[in-house]
Amino acid sequence: MTSREDLMLRSGELKQLEKLFNKCPWLLNHLLEPVMGHPNCPSEVEKYGTRGESCYTAFVEDNGDNTYGCRHEECKTFKVTSLEDAIRHQRYYHFDHRPFECIPASGVQW
Repeated sequence: MTSREDLMLRSGELKQLEKLFNKCPWLLNHLLEPVMGHPNCPSEVEKYGTRGESCYTAFVEDNGDNTYGCRHEECKTFKVTSLEDAIRHQRYYHFDHRPFECIPASGVQW
């Protein structure tokens, strides 16, 4: 079975994980996401992600050729050479998660 076929089998599960992530306090409050295995990381993602890495790795496809893709069907052509770039893609494009936004002393975002 190819990665793409495997993705299609898991797409329903990944949609459920996406819904679960969207309710997490760290996402809602734009805090840094937990790593796989941390108590704040939803246990349901364990079979998809990389232990010790961002829980967003559950949505990252390791292509096996030193490139990473996205498991969201709408991004099937997405490809980068860095796991961190693949995680960043998840944060910004799929979850609107901004844990690194600058907030000035006034408390008002730019």
